[in-house]
Formats: sequence, C-alpha cells, structure tokens
Amino acid sequence: MIGGGLAGLSAAIQLSVDGASVTLIESNGTLGGRVRKQDSGDWVLDSGLHLMRRRGPFQQLLRRLRAPRVLGKRWNATHMVGIGTENSHAREVLSAMRIEGGDAAERAIVPTGGWSNLVDKIITAAEGMGVNIHTESQVEGLILDESGKIRAVSVNNEQIECDGVVLAIPPNAIIKLLQGTNLSTNSLEACTEHRVATIDAALIGKPMLPYSGFFDIESGVIVVDQTKPDRVPTRGSEGDCTLLHAVCLNSDGEEGLNAIKTLLDTRYPDWRNMVAVRRSTKSVMLHPCKESERVPGDLFLESGIALAGTHVLTSHALSDAAVDSGRKAAKALKNR
Repeated sequence: MIGGGLAGLSAAIQLSVDGASVTLIESNGTLGGRVRKQDSGDWVLDSGLHLMRRRGPFQQLLRRLRAPRVLGKRWNATHMVGIGTENSHAREVLSAMRIEGGDAAERAIVPTGGWSNLVDKIITAAEGMGVNIHTESQVEGLILDESGKIRAVSVNNEQIECDGVVLAIPPNAIIKLLQGTNLSTNSLEACTEHRVATIDAALIGKPMLPYSGFFDIESGVIVVDQTKPDRVPTRGSEGDCTLLHAVCLNSDGEEGLNAIKTLLDTRYPDWRNMVAVRRSTKSVMLHPCKESERVPGDLFLESGIALAGTHVLTSHALSDAAVDSGRKAAKALKNR
C-alpha cells in the first residue's frame, strides 16, 4: 500500500479484513493527507472546507468501524445562498467542489471534533487490524518480474517483496514510480490538477447569519460557516463564534486569496476585526484531475497494481471518492 491518505487507509483496512498481510508506506510524517488539522490553539479548525455526505462511502466505513459518534449533526444546506446563480446551483457546487456542480449537498454533515478526528478513527482501526505502517518512507520505484507482474517495491533503498500493490497517490507520483517499466502512463499524463487558494478563520462574532454559506459564481468563491459547540473554546459558544472556511475555485496563489478577501470585505466589512485565528493557504490540490480525465482503477491490474484516489473512476466525489476507490482497489486485488 503506497499512500496514507483516505484512499490508502481505506484500501489497507479492506485488504486486512480480507485476510491479507498489509504494509502501508507514507512519505510524510503523518497519515491522513491534507485533511489533517494544524494546531489552532483552543479552536478545532480544519485544514480546508470539508463536509461529509450522509450515507456516503466514508460514513458507511465509519459505521463499519463502529465510530458513529464522530459523524456530527446535519449542516443546514437550505441556507446556502447563490450570488449570481440559483441557490440550488450553489449547493451543487459545494457538494462536488467544482463549478459545474454535482448532486446537491442537502444531506451534508459536520463531523464532530473535525476531520482530523475522523482520520484518527481510521488510523486506529488500521493499526488494530495489523496494518504495518511506515511514515517518512520514500518509495523509489516498483519492481516487476519477467512476466510484467509486481514483485517488490523499492523503499528507502531497500526492497519490500509483495504480490500486489495499491497506488493511492496522485497521478504525477504514479508516473514517476512507473518509470522504467513497460506500463503506459498516457492516461495519467493527461490529468490536469485543479489547485485552489483557501482561508480558514475562527471569528468572534456571527457575520454570516442568517446564512450557513454562499457561493459567488463570478469569483468562484465558496464560504461556509461550520461552527459546532465542540469546535469553539470553552469561553465561547456556537451562538457567538464562527468557524469560517473559504475556497476560491477559480484560482490559487495571491490571486485566489485576494478574491476570497475581496468577497468577504464586500459582504462582511467587519470580518477582519473578528478574527481570533486565521490560516491562509496559497495553493492546495483540490482535484488531481478533471472528471472527464479520471482513469480506471484496474488500469494496471494485470500487473498486480490497483489505483485508488479521487482521480479514479467512481460515481462519488471528494472524500467519498477516495474511500470508495480505496475499497474497490483492495477488492480488485483480492479477486485477481
């Protein structure tokens, strides 16, 4: 298993359930990918804009792991407002994090304790199932035998033998690993990254009332209030604090950050004076490819290699796509 984000963890758990001996390799020092939170003092401030779809693959996985208490309450999607577009379109854009939209996020929920808490539950489950986890480990390449099937993975200049591998990493990282093999990476090379700018802020005040969020079609900016009692300091309350998450779908870098700030300044002129904690991210990969560029998870299955992640074909989006593709990759390897 290469990659310790949601897709990799989901695949590792499924493989363990099916009786496989699993080793998970992650290059970073922590698991969970970009959903891991950073220290925000007394606040539970997620890194980026995250909502969970009720009855989606991610929630189903958590229920199988007997962690329903982390799911949280329903987010009020009916108060999601469109600026220059219909409210229904605003909800669709929020659901898929794409301008062209997706299924309306009517049944979105805010996880208790933040998304990092959800990832902790999955990591604990993987460890409890015997998954051998290696962080800060660099995979240099894949080693195939004479028949073109996976034989080993080169990690930190050592070879780890295996009879199957799930690549739960972005397309550009997969391409590098497949260099030196005879496997074609043309479809992966066609993937176009979608990078965005984000702002996460804890505010002392409720500037967004009576709305739970809005989407401005001209700037491509989405802003939502994901405040919950378990995410604010003990000295505050849900009624007088705001956990504001904003993302610019049209651009990243300073241009994207300025688009977010400009829209907030226009609608809520005093928001800057309310900031207790603020984190700006100039560029984060939101989608590794366009929907039309997604690739089959079994693209290299004949070689004992399965693919997982949001760049893999699935009917789901975002975290649900990661979990769904991870579980399907594990099952595909087992069936092979």
